Amino acid sequence: MPTHLCSCINESGIIAYSLKHNNAMKQYLLLFYLACSVCMLHAQDKESSPYLFNDFQEATVYFKDGSQYHEKMNYNLLVDKFYFIDHIDNKVKVLSNPQDIQIIKFGNRVFYTEGNYGIEILPTNPVLYIQYKGNIRKEASKGAYGQPAETSSVKTYGGTYAGRGERYEFDPEKLILGSRYNIYWVEKKGKKKSFKNFKQFLKLYPKHKEELKLFIKENNIDFNNVQQISRLCIHADSL
Repeated sequence: MPTHLCSCINESGIIAYSLKHNNAMKQYLLLFYLACSVCMLHAQDKESSPYLFNDFQEATVYFKDGSQYHEKMNYNLLVDKFYFIDHIDNKVKVLSNPQDIQIIKFGNRVFYTEGNYGIEILPTNPVLYIQYKGNIRKEASKGAYGQPAETSSVKTYGGTYAGRGERYEFDPEKLILGSRYNIYWVEKKGKKKSFKNFKQFLKLYPKHKEELKLFIKENNIDFNNVQQISRLCIHADSL
């Protein structure tokens, strides 16, 4: 075979091989990108979920008349209501009779209802009560490639329907969780004392205000971390 033909064949083979592997690499990178996108979207869905738990949990409802009810349940932070999956038709439904309920147990976690609100009880000393809340954020308009566009049209509303004097027609399909926060009560001398921030908490212990400020700073206490707040309350009560 002439040498120049061998040279052409070799060069063509190299080019074909290069193109083949270049296309394969592009396909691999595309698949990798899509996989990452799916994972990111899944994580965003979890973060923006209006529910307390990531998934509906097995729960037992204890009624005041002594009866019990077993179902998968969750708590919606935006509408302050318990929801359950009806085992008959597998649909998500709101728990409509909170006034008849004594407590609701999710494993070892115990909640009671006050109005429609669900409040968790921590059997610590002192006893700590937590109401889990969320701010409603209107869903951002879609930009390029269907991604949310971060524009001034995105508004955050405190509470369920309104904030800053504004009213918003509640539409569950268009509202997502903006952020989570907690409201606490600590039991002091048989009475529940509420606090929504560290400033309010310190007012409950005026004689130990400076000590508690130092404890909060040195231990980097996160106000929305229930275990850390429980630790803070136990320490404050021991002073």
